[in-house]
Amino acid sequence: MKSYKSILPFFLISTLLLGLVVGCSFTREKKLRGDGFTLMYKSKSAGGHEIADMKLASVKVSEDEILRQLRSIQYEELALFGKKRAVFTRKQANRIGGLIAKALNKSSGNKIIYYELDTPDGATEGTVFANGKVLNWRFSSIRGRVFSNHSFNGWGGSNWILLPGSGQRYHVTGRLLGKVAKENWIKVALSRNSARELEEEKEYRDPTPSQKPRKQRRVRAEPSRKQAPTRNKPSDTELEKKLQFLKGLYEKNLVDEEEYNRKRKELLDTFL
Repeated sequence: MKSYKSILPFFLISTLLLGLVVGCSFTREKKLRGDGFTLMYKSKSAGGHEIADMKLASVKVSEDEILRQLRSIQYEELALFGKKRAVFTRKQANRIGGLIAKALNKSSGNKIIYYELDTPDGATEGTVFANGKVLNWRFSSIRGRVFSNHSFNGWGGSNWILLPGSGQRYHVTGRLLGKVAKENWIKVALSRNSARELEEEKEYRDPTPSQKPRKQRRVRAEPSRKQAPTRNKPSDTELEKKLQFLKGLYEKNLVDEEEYNRKRKELLDTFL
């Protein structure tokens, strides 16, 4: 009897530790990593308070639907010569679409899916999850450019915003001073019916978040572009800097050959 009492505490402690180890193994987040692409489940609380307070939903979605959405998401760089671009190339969408579809179909209502795709220009990363009849796509970086609410327009500007298309809207949050559109976070309808419902949601009616923030930012950037022709001829040094900067954009594939030649001619014309 005495020997039994002496080993009882050891037995209880061992059982407790074993339970903790087993519990940890079952709560570990699943992760898929390989060939420059990472995909993993995270608890919705890991996405911050905005997602933690949302009611997420399980969803059954086809690979074709995910491919359609991946190919439709576009953004604009808020920089000199910034233009509308697809977030994912067709090849990138085809590569990751099936995996994201499977992950969404197996996801529970309290999980979000984190993804990170290596591209020649840097990582594109974010989260995707279902809420109601729409998918939420929130990006933290696109092609190595990290999103910031405080953008800088002009030489060397590197920020960006998403450009919602048909059946897409910014996620909107309420603030003391009014509603704020999250320009790195869009909701994409899963069907025609949900697209119509998305259009009719009160939070997206007035003002239109997808247009107003962009218009304000472009107005601030516009004077620097329009004042250039009214200035005196640039000096040799100033012209050389601008041409060198333009060449750098072209070499980094940030502008195509046609746009590069056109802007180069414009700069030379102001000098001659």
